[in-house]
Amino acid sequence: MIVMPTTPIRNAKVGMVYQHVHFSGEECDRIVASAKEEAWQQGGVGGHGEADGAVVTAARSCLEQRLPFDARTGHPLSTLAYTIANINSETWRFDLSGFVSDDMPYLMRYSGTNKDHNDWHTDMGRGYTASRKLSFSLQLSAPEDYEGGDLEFLNMPFDRAELRRKGALVVFPPYWSHKVHPVVAGTRHVVVGWVHGPSFR
Repeated sequence: MIVMPTTPIRNAKVGMVYQHVHFSGEECDRIVASAKEEAWQQGGVGGHGEADGAVVTAARSCLEQRLPFDARTGHPLSTLAYTIANINSETWRFDLSGFVSDDMPYLMRYSGTNKDHNDWHTDMGRGYTASRKLSFSLQLSAPEDYEGGDLEFLNMPFDRAELRRKGALVVFPPYWSHKVHPVVAGTRHVVVGWVHGPSFR
């Protein structure tokens, strides 16, 4: 019997990066205001020959804290989960489970004083990052609040001004290489997180 190769079912959107404004300026300001000053800590990295969470400022420099959310309504986590689920259903169509307790989203602060940045990286790997299915970045700062700090994707041309819009939600598969250029003046606030699910197959 001759076995012929099959033609796979291809989803042309599987490699896309989504971006659109989903949060108002007022909502963004409330998220920034919800931060607890005593909770800020230096962001860590994995995959640089160090344990996950190690501080390697040459690779990544910013302050972060777990994203505060309303215990009664779940906002903004509930809004993010609902919005990303709807986006996924129209694009990648990945099997998603949701947020997980050991990898909850972060509120991050990039300061021009420290030239904060995040070098080229992907968001999935071993351990708790292995089940990441989608990454997201929610822009909380207005573009005039800072200089530099652009989000860039490897070999994917984007109008950077689109990604800098206050309230812009950027969603992408965690296997896309991306970076945050150094902030050279002002302060950039952003929510970054990951939606998990079963293994790709």
